[in-house]
Amino acid sequence: MPAGFAAVAILCAAALLSFVLAMHCFPGGYNPAMRMLSALGRTEVRLVEWPWSHYLFMAGMFFSALAVVSAARRAGLSKLGAALNVAGLLWIAFVPENVNQILHDAGCWLAAAGGGVMLFSWRRAESARRIRRGWTIALVLPIAAMALALVLHALNVVPFAPLVTTLQKIVILSFAAWLLCLSAKNAGRRARIAGAVSLGAPLILAAFLFLRPDDCPMGGLLKEADSGGTPSIQDAADAPRVLPLSDDEFAALAWLEHVTGPLGAEEERELWDIGGTQHGIFAKRYNIAFAGYAAAAIGMRGDAEVRARAGKVIGNCFERMLKTDVWAYSMSKNYWGRKPWAPDPCYRENVMYTGHLLHLLAYYELFTGDRRYHREGGGWDFVWKDGRKVHYDVEKLIDVTVEQMRKGPNGGVTCEPGLMFFACNSHPHVALSVFSKLGYGDWSADAARWEKWALAHYTSPLFGGGEVNLVYHVRGNFMYPRGQDALDGWTLLWYEAWASDRRTATALWRRVRDGLDWSRLDGCGDGTGVIGCCDPRPVSASVASVFLAAAARACSDSETAERLERAVDAKYLRREGGLFWLDLNREWRIGATAMRIISLAESRGSRFREMKKVD
Repeated sequence: MPAGFAAVAILCAAALLSFVLAMHCFPGGYNPAMRMLSALGRTEVRLVEWPWSHYLFMAGMFFSALAVVSAARRAGLSKLGAALNVAGLLWIAFVPENVNQILHDAGCWLAAAGGGVMLFSWRRAESARRIRRGWTIALVLPIAAMALALVLHALNVVPFAPLVTTLQKIVILSFAAWLLCLSAKNAGRRARIAGAVSLGAPLILAAFLFLRPDDCPMGGLLKEADSGGTPSIQDAADAPRVLPLSDDEFAALAWLEHVTGPLGAEEERELWDIGGTQHGIFAKRYNIAFAGYAAAAIGMRGDAEVRARAGKVIGNCFERMLKTDVWAYSMSKNYWGRKPWAPDPCYRENVMYTGHLLHLLAYYELFTGDRRYHREGGGWDFVWKDGRKVHYDVEKLIDVTVEQMRKGPNGGVTCEPGLMFFACNSHPHVALSVFSKLGYGDWSADAARWEKWALAHYTSPLFGGGEVNLVYHVRGNFMYPRGQDALDGWTLLWYEAWASDRRTATALWRRVRDGLDWSRLDGCGDGTGVIGCCDPRPVSASVASVFLAAAARACSDSETAERLERAVDAKYLRREGGLFWLDLNREWRIGATAMRIISLAESRGSRFREMKKVD
């Protein structure tokens, strides 16, 4: 059997390659020392459905089964043991953990029993006592260690991961090495070389995919901040001198009160008939939320009366967010309409809605002290068109959001099926920082986990367009390698509000500012050109400018902010009837005006970052 080792090695290599590819398709990557190998066989993993890793995992189990059969036949091992082991492997492939845990565990025990039968039948057949003894010790010791670790885990002495899961991998690799050695016993040199080459390829691929450095560029950004950079950017958290509310701010607050409050049918259509199917970046939820944030920017520097007015606007925005037409997109068949949790728009992935909902609730309570939306206050209902209701309160919404952060691959929450945006994920962290100030909990560890991963992966798009990658594709584990200037503004405005170190945000803003296309922004287009959320083309210059100006103010770059504001104001700013707004097209009028109001308030001392600090 000179080619026996080569045949077994090629089968093992095929199994290993399948597992490596399955790991790579596993959402967020895979750490073999932390998670059970069988997790790759799940049909739904960490709240994300993605079957490719399941199919690849099954292929790996089939190749493993063939390798066991081939090695057992060539080494004269027990046919019963091989049959039990193969049956257990295929059982695990067909019964993932989340389908039926008990049956899945039965497959594990069956595979282990088959491996034991093969081992001890081999001891009787093998003539070299020293070899028998060495391999028996090498195989039995990790099994005993894993059994001890399981007992200690049951007694709450040690955690399950990484100890038990790491020992499990050692057991699997030990038996694979034993079968390979048995197959290589009488193999020729050529067969051994061919087998070694076959095994080497997936190992090299695994090293390339999973051993790449994953350093967070936060340190580099901090070095940029410490170096001084452009003098016009202040790196300390020294907001400009806090000034009294201006006439423009009072006019802006009056405008926000008008557009978010009760309106006649005709004016309601004129102002809020926007967003189409509500799947794009001009959807109602964003315009509503930005209006609420703009009211908070003004209210934080006002007296009790102004704060009450701002709180009412924020409350109006929250009530508008509950209207069915705002979240109906989540019930489409391409989203979650067919899921068992429908019509719940908050249960999974939809942070592009739930993040803003939580953000508004945090500001509402901060400004009003009203706990009507908390559990003891009654909460609220999402009411679907057929009368079905889903009840929520603040605490439940926090729990649902944080659960996804903790179970997710990187600390983030997907905005829509399989897609994750940096900008959207800042809103729940801003909200949680405010709720922490109000004494409801501490989510700093969750924020730190997401911040580290996001800064390591979202910055410096390969194909430019901005400084923040547009979107991370969770299922495929890749970034869309292009940015948008408007998205940079959105991201930096809210990242600065919760960043662990403000200097990181200001340093990243420098990169954004240095890459701006002033030939486009200074021209400040006509306010049209809204596009889909995954289209890499830029939004209109006027919309991009107001987002960038607000971020520039937050990062203490008044010079850049003023240049951006001047270009927009010259064409679109209106001060009529005691109101302050931008006369843009209807799709972005409210959202863009809200951003301009935020920039105005920041120029006079408002800072969202200050709202998370404990008094």
